[in-house]
Amino acid sequence: MKMNRELIKFYLQKLTMGRAVNTENPMSDLGNFKGDIRNMQLAAEKNGDLGWLYISIDALIANPSGRIQSFASQDFPLTDNELVELFTYAFRRIWPEKLISAKGDEVELEFVDMSDEEWALMTHTKI
Repeated sequence: MKMNRELIKFYLQKLTMGRAVNTENPMSDLGNFKGDIRNMQLAAEKNGDLGWLYISIDALIANPSGRIQSFASQDFPLTDNELVELFTYAFRRIWPEKLISAKGDEVELEFVDMSDEEWALMTHTKI
């Protein structure tokens, strides 16, 4: 399935460019990301995108190879492993009752650039 890369990046930047990542060693205490995670969740809920965010984060955690870095910030670079750790922490905070997919069991997503009109046609939503 094709997924709107910019849509998901918009939400994930709340983590990769949020307040917590500005600390001296952001990955030393993931609890510092709680506010940024909540902001991401609230924004996705408000826009009706929480389901898209769910399958995207799950897919990026289960199969990060070659694609997770496209969601990293250039200003605050995190390694692939750090992004997986951060996204896993966010996933478990937002969906504590859900399990993260094993590699190969996730929704197969191809993150692509697309216009708002293309995304609306794919998802049958109005813009």
